[in-house]
Amino acid sequence: MNPTWKTPLLTLALLLGAAAQAHADTATITVTGKVLPGTCTMANLPIALTDIDATALKTGHDNNLRAAVLNFTGCVGVANIDLSFDGTDDATQDGHWKNGATTGAASGVAVALLDGTTGATFLKKAATKTIAVNGAATAKLDVRAGYYRKAGTLLTAGTVSTQITVTAAYR
Repeated sequence: MNPTWKTPLLTLALLLGAAAQAHADTATITVTGKVLPGTCTMANLPIALTDIDATALKTGHDNNLRAAVLNFTGCVGVANIDLSFDGTDDATQDGHWKNGATTGAASGVAVALLDGTTGATFLKKAATKTIAVNGAATAKLDVRAGYYRKAGTLLTAGTVSTQITVTAAYR
């Protein structure tokens, strides 16, 4: 027999036997993450109340209401905006926002902030409000602000000013 043909056959047999004895392993790659809600841009909202004569300032009412809109723009990945309101409330004026004017301040008057274009829902200290965005790029909160005077409080003329901090949490 010719040994030249035995060498390739022997090599082939060894390779086939080695392939049958090779072990195979598998692995799983698990990738996890979370897309968090983005944010919106919220700008400061100045509201200039019209001057009111002291004799026209009705007690127990919201006087000279001015409409304003708190706009949210550039919203990305936001379904809802949870708003909370903070500042200095005035216990003598039913918890409405205290007049914080420092020079020539009026007394016996506070600032009322109301939710929406109509209605009587006050946005007082610790109030919360949720605005649905649902993936839109913009959202808004309609508000009205005006003077508030509780019956039985002594009124003196002067300036009125308050600052209300609105905090937005995005979901």
